[in-house]
Amino acid sequence: MSYYQQKVCNKILQEYFGDIVAKVGQVLFQRGRNPLRVICANARLAPTKVSQALAVLIQHNLVVWEEWRRGIPAYTLLHDRVLLILRFPRYVYLVREQFGEEAEMVVDVLLKEGQATASHVIVTSSLKLIEAAENAPTPALTSESFDQRHISQRNQLQRLIEAQFVQRCPTPQNADQAVPVLSIKGDLLYSFPNDLLDLKALQQDIQLRATNTTTSTTTSAAATTQPKVTHPDANVFWRLNYDRFHIEFRDSEICNSISRRVDPLAGECLSAMLKISYLKSDPWDASLNPVSLAEVREQLKDLKHLDQYLRILEEETGGCVRRIGDAGGGQFRVELGEAYRNLTHTLIYQIVEERLGSKAARIFRLIHKNGMMEQDQVADLAMISKKDANLITFRLTQDHLILIHEVRKTLAPSPANKITYLFHIDMEAVVRMCLDWTYRTIYNLMVQREMTQSDNSRLLDKRMRVDSIVENLRQSGGTEEQVREVEEMMTPAEVQQVEKVSSTQDRLFDAEIGLDETIFVLQMFLYYQRQHD
Repeated sequence: MSYYQQKVCNKILQEYFGDIVAKVGQVLFQRGRNPLRVICANARLAPTKVSQALAVLIQHNLVVWEEWRRGIPAYTLLHDRVLLILRFPRYVYLVREQFGEEAEMVVDVLLKEGQATASHVIVTSSLKLIEAAENAPTPALTSESFDQRHISQRNQLQRLIEAQFVQRCPTPQNADQAVPVLSIKGDLLYSFPNDLLDLKALQQDIQLRATNTTTSTTTSAAATTQPKVTHPDANVFWRLNYDRFHIEFRDSEICNSISRRVDPLAGECLSAMLKISYLKSDPWDASLNPVSLAEVREQLKDLKHLDQYLRILEEETGGCVRRIGDAGGGQFRVELGEAYRNLTHTLIYQIVEERLGSKAARIFRLIHKNGMMEQDQVADLAMISKKDANLITFRLTQDHLILIHEVRKTLAPSPANKITYLFHIDMEAVVRMCLDWTYRTIYNLMVQREMTQSDNSRLLDKRMRVDSIVENLRQSGGTEEQVREVEEMMTPAEVQQVEKVSSTQDRLFDAEIGLDETIFVLQMFLYYQRQHD
């Protein structure tokens, strides 16, 4: 694990869970698997605080445990899961695009809770949708919202489970063990518990909580969130299946690249081939089982000239689609490993061009395609003067983007022997270095966002207070003149500064999400490279 990857993980834990959880996470980063007393000693925190921090991390699927000594558990932090928190907005957006706003609320609850029962997810997401409908400019809330909302949310949760975006959490094999071992049968992983959901209890719970929220404005949050209704699924918890989201991201990257290179119909054709292949093979295999032209035609009945599109995919995708037989009109295999190899090479070429210029990218691409090249060959094939070629190759070598291999013409240790220097590229090492650059950039963005928030904290707090007063005035029936007087507490210069800060924060956050997409492509390359090796 690189230095900046660890810094990013620590910053994420601090931003989302607080300083105590971040300190416990940092100890687990540095010390690895350790029992509670060792974590307490290194974090210099009380056992109760460390236990609470570990409980939070376990709740959010960021820590696992195993028996260290008899009756004593040792805890391990899953740093890859911590980094996935950066990807949460993409998860929400994907579900919103494929399943709608109601399913988005279900995923939002699971992202915030980590693990939750189906009844809790249904009730909480229903209340959020009801609150959103009440606060809408044109409220459309009727009695049916209470009567049918829990059913619609139940159906949305069931759709997500059947599509394997949500999975059941493992349970202890033996509850009497001091260090329980969690496991779950394969047939229960995506089995929706209809028999454990009491629709009448769900409806009653939603009505009770919604009534308490609207009528008791002075009641504390702890009192309003206490469960008033018992549900039969209290011991069955659910969580998000991140691998299923990553399959969607991976396929989207490949299909979008084909759409840009050929046309959208070609991307649609490849998407259909992937869906058919997943019925026959493991979605994470580098080389999927073949599909026939007849199967693709059955999936895309309205697509004309399908055979021409398949031929174009075979010729223009750089080995992503290969024809391996003629049965059924033609047998075609999708090579996911080759697809991500091409995507990653293109991405690396772009990174080199952005950092060092177009001439450096040309030389880098030439060396990569030719395997090994001498200095004179580089200048001739790149059509660059020898002086510029020498400077550029020196800069590429200095940045560890290309390597030098020495070749002696004879084995005799004579000073007259000429040594030939060959340039070559270790693409896996370059990808790992680019990953480290990306984590460093994300860390700098997070620090910049935190500094922007801290430098303007007084102004942002004032904006929040003014907005809160205006909202209370409008709910209590205040006049427009009163609202205007409160809004005038913010001067035009302060309003402009707040808008500028918000815009800067949004740009920094968008940049983090964009860098996470780069990280995903590079990680997929390394995953398939390990399979290939």
